[in-house]
Amino acid sequence: MPGEEDGKVHGGRESPVERGAGFRLGRFSNPALSLEDRLDRVLDQAMELLEAERGSIMLLEEDSGELVVRAARGLDGERDIRVPLGQGISGWVAESGEPLVLQDAVADRRFQGTDPSVRSALAVPLRAGDRIIGVLNVSNRTRTRRFNRRDLEHLLSFADMAAVAIENARLYRELKREQEQVGKELRLASRIQRSIISTHVPCASVRMVSRLMPASAVGGDFFSVIPLARDSRFCFYCSPETQDRCQKLRTEFCPQKFGLMIGDVANKGLPAALIMSVLTTVLYELGRHHISPRTILDETNTAFRRFFSESQYGFATLFYAFYDNNDNTLTYARAGHEPPLLWRKEGGRIEVLEGEGFPVGLMDDGGYQERTVRLKRGDRLLLYTDGLTGALNARGEVLGRKKLVRLMLEHGGEDIENFLDALVDEIMLFAGDAPQPDDIALMVLELEELYDLTMTVGTDVRQIRYVIDSVLETLRGFEGLSDPLILRLCLEELLHNAMEHGNRCDRTKKVYITVKAEPKRAVIRVRDEGEGFDHRKLASRAEEPPGVLSERGRGLMIVRHYADELRFNREGNEVTLVFTARRRGRRG
Repeated sequence: MPGEEDGKVHGGRESPVERGAGFRLGRFSNPALSLEDRLDRVLDQAMELLEAERGSIMLLEEDSGELVVRAARGLDGERDIRVPLGQGISGWVAESGEPLVLQDAVADRRFQGTDPSVRSALAVPLRAGDRIIGVLNVSNRTRTRRFNRRDLEHLLSFADMAAVAIENARLYRELKREQEQVGKELRLASRIQRSIISTHVPCASVRMVSRLMPASAVGGDFFSVIPLARDSRFCFYCSPETQDRCQKLRTEFCPQKFGLMIGDVANKGLPAALIMSVLTTVLYELGRHHISPRTILDETNTAFRRFFSESQYGFATLFYAFYDNNDNTLTYARAGHEPPLLWRKEGGRIEVLEGEGFPVGLMDDGGYQERTVRLKRGDRLLLYTDGLTGALNARGEVLGRKKLVRLMLEHGGEDIENFLDALVDEIMLFAGDAPQPDDIALMVLELEELYDLTMTVGTDVRQIRYVIDSVLETLRGFEGLSDPLILRLCLEELLHNAMEHGNRCDRTKKVYITVKAEPKRAVIRVRDEGEGFDHRKLASRAEEPPGVLSERGRGLMIVRHYADELRFNREGNEVTLVFTARRRGRRG
């Protein structure tokens, strides 16, 4: 019909497209919209512009080669309608890339619908560059409003702009999904990386706290405690009495000797984290059977050059040390790593543990020197990576070793956990809002004050009576021990908790007990090798009815009632029990 071909409608009325040609696309181009919301808005605006009664947007699934209805108005069944390429009106438009204007859609041989009321229809391809990503359809039931060529031209222009918005939304959703997947994988990698790190010190008289602060989700900095295998030939150098005591532990690791390491793989991120994982495994296996840090670094250097010679991450710095609790000696070697700082309690001075050696991976011969230092009770060793001394503030100033030494001297008298917290707080305060440029790893080791009793036992409830008897014997001169049954009750509860809840009855893990006895004060510490628990929840539930607390919680509440002081370490795998003589009346 002539009036329809030249863009005019019956009755001389102005075309709705002409009236709405200035419609703004901001309704559906908002970047905050989801793909589904954007499709709905595109369709609503297209139908409003053309006074259509029905409409749909079909997107092409590349895997199946089908068009799928993703937004619809006035269709039976609406979404989830699927049409193969080349079939039906929409399939023909998508395959050919040509638009269609139909004055009698039902009469068209390509029509495959079931509704005979459809009359005039438009179908245009949605293009993103050279690709067809879908089809935009609009139609009417009545004959009073039929689409013409002018309508088709305007809908084509509209579809070009809408297709860009739709494709951007689809790409954004895919990118978001990929980022979420990457985020999940990075979080899993971070958990795996942290699980590789071991911070369980096998000696009851040695305490350690640590902090790993990667610049991204994962990093190349690492540290770990490495136990010495009990079947190692070096264990035979111990006295027969020590060997007999070890045999009763039923554990594969020596309770008197262990290795410790800290390292930094060049660069950061996931590649450095993968190399870190390999290095940690190599060092763990070597450290289980060797006590010479120089030998361990030589072997590690050889392995690194063999595995990563073609990698752009061609080296890593390392510090490896071996501690012998029998004579309190620390033997160490450095592979280009930051020298640890040793705070001497006597005199409050700082010693720098120097030593020569190239980073592993740089040279065939690392030239590692082995040195030995003797620790005294109360001495504290700080191991760290260069991300600490290289921390930057907003003015571009570097923290540096001098400031780190000053911080150690200022906070050296604090408890080891408070000491580490203070260091981290000072670092954060210094850096301010400046981004963290590098991974940071911190490891603090302390040889504790001389105890009257130091015990290491295996996870075996049959040893609990032996431990309690030993503690009571040690506290024989303690004035506050008016009722040994109370102390026996508290110790039995703590030891059962450590073995059953802490170590989860794992017979390969140990429990460490230390006792400091004074005339009017007794301090008992019990530590297990478990993951710990959130002891803060226990304190917050102290006022709840006894039935609400778990069996473990009720037992600890009983201990808290009788003891003058009950405190936990940060991880919740160490509890300290304090009794004083002045409260004899309460416990008597």
